[in-house]
Amino acid sequence: MDEEPEPPMPNDLQITSETTRLDLEPRPPGGGGPRHELVLRLAMTECHTWRGIGGRSGRVRRPRRMNREIWLPLDDNPSSSGGGPDYLRSGDDCRRLIGRAIKHSLREEEEYRYLTPAYWDKAVPRGVERALDVAVQRDGGGGGATFEVIVDISVRFEFVYCEAKALLLLCAENDGGDPAGRSGNGGDGEAPSCSICFEEMSREADEVTDLPGCTHGFHSWCIAAWFHKASTCPVCRRDQLQYLPPDYRDLHDSMAFDPDSLPDYL
Repeated sequence: MDEEPEPPMPNDLQITSETTRLDLEPRPPGGGGPRHELVLRLAMTECHTWRGIGGRSGRVRRPRRMNREIWLPLDDNPSSSGGGPDYLRSGDDCRRLIGRAIKHSLREEEEYRYLTPAYWDKAVPRGVERALDVAVQRDGGGGGATFEVIVDISVRFEFVYCEAKALLLLCAENDGGDPAGRSGNGGDGEAPSCSICFEEMSREADEVTDLPGCTHGFHSWCIAAWFHKASTCPVCRRDQLQYLPPDYRDLHDSMAFDPDSLPDYL
């Protein structure tokens, strides 16, 4: 009995974020606890999008929305002289603090566990650290004032299943040929030219992509742009969809047959 195909893994992640509210509220005197706190209210949306060769796209899973509220003390440095929250004195420290908080809020979600620090930085809205600094300097930066910095952040995580990228990754894995022998317009030892842009291709292998089946070679960036429009080789018109990894072929067939129906295994 044939085994059920494994669901494909997303091969790209796009993150957009924005600050929807930034406010500062005084804390009641004698309340105990830290003098200054950052209150993060996160509205997160997770989407899964299929992007097929030829420009088609569709939704792989229904969007999921997650809301979190996180309270973070800001003046945990014993040497603080009361001049304001320590974390807000450095924009980089502030961004790292918020990025770690967003990461921690998703610690139970399997697909988020392996994201690099660069991705978590994308989840922090640009300029939020400067806006926090302005708010604190204006309303709470001196004396014995205690306050809460309230920040509402909207974050969108879009996991992408891109057929063009899946095929290009497959080409890179199987590329063991000699660049000098690639198909092209070159002759008599000349470097071949790319049939898309007609510019000479370097003999450096990392600049050239050979397609499976026909081994026609192109600049990597040229064939990447081509695949977003068409699935065939620009020279021989061989359909490259047949060379997609099996999990991506299954997803392609499902989305092409009924793009409004979500695959069962996803």
